[in-house]
Amino acid sequence: MFRTATGFKAQYHYLMLLVASDFDEWRIILHGPGVCIQGGRQFTEAKAKEHARAVAMKYVHDEKREDLPELEHLDWQPFTPGEFLNWRS
Repeated sequence: MFRTATGFKAQYHYLMLLVASDFDEWRIILHGPGVCIQGGRQFTEAKAKEHARAVAMKYVHDEKREDLPELEHLDWQPFTPGEFLNWRS
């Protein structure tokens, strides 16, 4: 059974950042070419967004050693209906 999740998405260079509400916590997923990163769970929307940005910065600048500017402010957009689904059997 699919359940629509509420949350937000933003772009950090070539990574798509997703933060989705799941009951009393927020799940963090980053997706880019050839990589899918699952961040730690957070308990507020603000912390989830900041955690997603921090993980993206760490990956792009430390892991991949990309010479790209650090993005401090991201344009967070809400999910559209049916864009992010949870599967529950």
